[in-house]
Amino acid sequence: MKYFFFLCCSGLLLAQTRPAIGIIDSYGTRDYSTEKLAKALSIREGDPLPPSKGDLEEMLLSLKGVARANIESVCCEGGKAILYLGVEERGQIHLELREAPTNENLPLPENLVEIHSRLISALSDAAKANETSEDWRLGYSLITHTPAQVIQLQLPDLVNENQSLLRRVLRDSADPDDRTIAATLLGYGPKGQGLIDDLQYALRDPEQFVRGAALRSLAPLAYYAAKNPATGLRVPTTWFVEMLNSYAWQDRMNAMNLLLELTTTRDPYLMRHIRERAVPALEEMALWRHLPHALPAYILLGRAADVQDDEIQSSWASTEREASLKKLRKKLKP
Repeated sequence: MKYFFFLCCSGLLLAQTRPAIGIIDSYGTRDYSTEKLAKALSIREGDPLPPSKGDLEEMLLSLKGVARANIESVCCEGGKAILYLGVEERGQIHLELREAPTNENLPLPENLVEIHSRLISALSDAAKANETSEDWRLGYSLITHTPAQVIQLQLPDLVNENQSLLRRVLRDSADPDDRTIAATLLGYGPKGQGLIDDLQYALRDPEQFVRGAALRSLAPLAYYAAKNPATGLRVPTTWFVEMLNSYAWQDRMNAMNLLLELTTTRDPYLMRHIRERAVPALEEMALWRHLPHALPAYILLGRAADVQDDEIQSSWASTEREASLKKLRKKLKP
């Protein structure tokens, strides 16, 4: 298994030396094509990346019918950046987010903030060293990168001592950084249905980094629950599917990669939910021009259409994606 490292490959808009744009793609669109969005932003493939992510998102929000917007630049296509333009158009299927919590009196202890900082630094080093394989058998991540694993092994006892506070912070703290820390650390705490419910609740947090941390904590728990049914633990998949309709690129990629693991057994409830709620989103992502990002969506569509994995891979290798997707669309038609 691979750790969800999407946070490490984004944020190129902040780089001092701005690379050229190799691909512009979009998602969440109905009234706006990629070309129309790019024209509204006055950007073209081959241009250097714009310096301000926030300015671009404000420009998208000024377009008629756009409720939310997200710009994400990721590496790489032929040494150039891939720029994803994400929008949530009013009236379309979307990820329902909760209101931001307002309690400003839930500070985290300094030792928890400090060990989280060391963990993130070690995970970044692991990504650079290409040592991101991880073991989920205990219900939390143990990565192969030794310095990161040493920190991870300290977390269960520490989280056990502070679990009550961490759960309150996750639900109620006004500080999104503290909610992100809580979502990350709680994945190493004592397992229970209440904890799973808290992390599920965090999948609807208004801050995408909190949602990402909660999903990364839930992924090993979902694996553990499936492998150990006698525990009685249950990790609902509802919000994993709903995140495929998010306006945020990282939500979509993280959810797709987790669902690749969870759909290997073709659970009927999960496959039905994907067919009911996520087919349009998966179809547009399966046509993305950067193939490694498009493949997870294509596989999930194939599984939702009850196509065997070897046939899915064969049709993908034929490089005739649009024709293959047309056949899948017929199978998925209500």
